[in-house]
Amino acid sequence: MAFQQIQTGIITEKLNETKTFYEKWLGLQIKFESDWFVLLSLPNKPEVELAIMKPNQPQVRKSYFQNSYQGKGVWFIFESTDIKKEFETMKQKNAPIDLPLTTEEWGDTHFTLVDPNGIGIDIVQERSPN
Repeated sequence: MAFQQIQTGIITEKLNETKTFYEKWLGLQIKFESDWFVLLSLPNKPEVELAIMKPNQPQVRKSYFQNSYQGKGVWFIFESTDIKKEFETMKQKNAPIDLPLTTEEWGDTHFTLVDPNGIGIDIVQERSPN
């Protein structure tokens, strides 16, 4: 296979709340926006994108792209080169932190947020490749 990238999308009635969450707390920027679809990206890597779409859009042909996310079984991982700084910045801004800065027994240092759809956001310290 010669895929170039994996993109992620959320189908949700909470289009605006979701867009605002990812812009405000995670710094994503709008690449495209309509009344039923928003495409966000990382400012420093615009090829890394997150799509947000309202359900039941007649222009979307397949039924599996029509249904809203049901709130279970998915999480997003955002890697940071300075997890302590990210945590302190979000804490000072009163971000909706769900798990405070924690170092796990397997070595990850991270904290978490939960988006308006119930999706867990794991903000983790980037590891050096071995």
